[in-house]
Amino acid sequence: MTPGARGGDAHRSWYQDFFGEEFWAVAAHEYTAERTTAEADYLADVLDASAPGRRVLDLGCGTGRHAMALAGRGFRVTGVDVGAWALRQAAQSAAAAGVEVEWLHLDLLREQSWPVGEFDAIVCVQSFGWGSDAQQLRLLREARRALVPGGLLVLDHSNVLTIASHYVPEATFETEGLLAVFRRDYRVVCGRSTGSIEVRRGDAEPVIVHDDVRLYQPAEVRDLLVRAGFEIERADADFTVGRQAALTTRYVQFVARNPQAADTTAIKRWEEPPAGRRTEPAAPGPADAVVPGDLVDLRWSPDEIDFVQPSVDRAFRTVSSGVARAYHVTDPYAAAQAAPVLSEHFGLELPPDTVTAGTGATGLLHACAALAQPGPVLYLSGGHPDLPRWAARLGSEAIVTRPGNLTADLDRHAPSVLVLDRPTIAGDLYGRETLDEIARAARARGTTVVLDEAYAVYAGPDASCVPAVAEHDNLIVLRSMSKGYCCGGLRVGFAVAAPVLTGRLREVLPPLGASGFGLTVALRLLAQGDIFAGLRARIAEVKPEVTTLLRGAGLAVTEGDTCLPWVTAPAHDAGRAVLERFGLRVKEVQGQDMQGSGRQVASRRPRDAGGADRELSDAEGSGSIFKISVPLSDARLTAFRAAFTRGGLHA
Repeated sequence: MTPGARGGDAHRSWYQDFFGEEFWAVAAHEYTAERTTAEADYLADVLDASAPGRRVLDLGCGTGRHAMALAGRGFRVTGVDVGAWALRQAAQSAAAAGVEVEWLHLDLLREQSWPVGEFDAIVCVQSFGWGSDAQQLRLLREARRALVPGGLLVLDHSNVLTIASHYVPEATFETEGLLAVFRRDYRVVCGRSTGSIEVRRGDAEPVIVHDDVRLYQPAEVRDLLVRAGFEIERADADFTVGRQAALTTRYVQFVARNPQAADTTAIKRWEEPPAGRRTEPAAPGPADAVVPGDLVDLRWSPDEIDFVQPSVDRAFRTVSSGVARAYHVTDPYAAAQAAPVLSEHFGLELPPDTVTAGTGATGLLHACAALAQPGPVLYLSGGHPDLPRWAARLGSEAIVTRPGNLTADLDRHAPSVLVLDRPTIAGDLYGRETLDEIARAARARGTTVVLDEAYAVYAGPDASCVPAVAEHDNLIVLRSMSKGYCCGGLRVGFAVAAPVLTGRLREVLPPLGASGFGLTVALRLLAQGDIFAGLRARIAEVKPEVTTLLRGAGLAVTEGDTCLPWVTAPAHDAGRAVLERFGLRVKEVQGQDMQGSGRQVASRRPRDAGGADRELSDAEGSGSIFKISVPLSDARLTAFRAAFTRGGLHA
């Protein structure tokens, strides 16, 4: 790179550095006053005829040429751009012209939720194609959220069909005191034009700025608009109302509308049904302790209930059958009911607009898959496969990564969602420091983090990362009433997130997902606080012996956190032979792809003996593993020991 060349660090996108003083010195000769007037006249005509109001958002406003022109015609305009230099020029020009425009410095492709109000119309002229297709789709969906129902979008783009017919790899523009050398390389397969502009002004050192633009055919832009939920009214050619676009059209303007919002007020009009007769429900019975014969089933932990049964029974005894008829249409996401209990449980203030109840962690993960659209979705090798699988079925690309590649893949793919499990299948209950680092890195790249804490209940509420949502507006923490609570049949889970993200989640999550009865039992359980002390003590007592016997049999066991009722080992033919020899039945979890079921391979190495977070490791992120539940009841532990005695191994 020559002296004065501008590139930026690895975490910056090209457009964050491209649209500076050097670019605008060249562009000023193309964006003449006459051209600006013609384009602004077109925009004003369209908005006057079709927009429901006068509030306009100008996306990628640059130096403000359209924003100021529209403001001068009586529109209330907000201009948004990523270029700080351009915005300063825009503000100075607006002040000099005596027009009022609100200017916002914002990266439209990286910001999760645009900090803007509501608009009647959005215009985007020559500012489309800077990111990936997925990022452009996210931009369009975010634009639709900023529009009032029935609001109008005018999206201009350069027609690659025309550009391709005149495309040259190098060109020069020269005027008094300015020389610009354009170098281009159009990649047909991906539709992107990469290149640079070398700018020489007078005797100053030359400056090189680099770009990487996605050039679209009109049909491709139309597809993106449809997928973003817009209704397309027409496509104009070269800023002329009603002119039909053709092969020779240089600029195409799509006029699209945000559909009228569906009527969601009915649920607010419903009244809560009256409570019925109160009767006591029957308590659930425990699962079978030991499978018949000599085979010991270690795929599950049916004996966990022995250590939480009193708390579960207490919760059920205090709930009448009348709540089964409760239909909480006035609190469809159970936020008002759950927030006070969760606040007490986790030891922090959780307002109702941060809490959403759903149909277990599974139902919430399914909603997060819809929230992840258009993607891509990034997930760690070894993570629970459901969300990535569902997202892929909905049209998102699901990309597996390893811990060592996480930052690079965040940069490379700009995912809409990153999925994490805590603990990992290998039993790593990594702490806040690690999560904070990942959440901040994801936030800088416009990525939402979905943290599945369904298995973290064993550690108790004090060990949860729910408090992290107060610091990270891109974090969703999922909890459920299964696992240690032994109440998966309640089908109740909770998502905790910042208010804006909670609102997004509720857009895709069906209301009334948590039944009145299940929700009441769940909240009564949570109100009892940490009920797992006895279970943790039993796990800590038994787990070392289980680990010793399995290792003695030849399995390379990873013990994981002491509070978790399972261990893991690499799955291979020799290990299968060991399990067959001792009559042990375990869960085998496949590796990186999404074809497997259950929780996959480990994504982080366990913490050290002191409980401190350790560096991310790729070593655990490959191959399939055995997940082996720790027998907890005396009957199952006796059967487990007997299996090794029969196999010729003694403790």
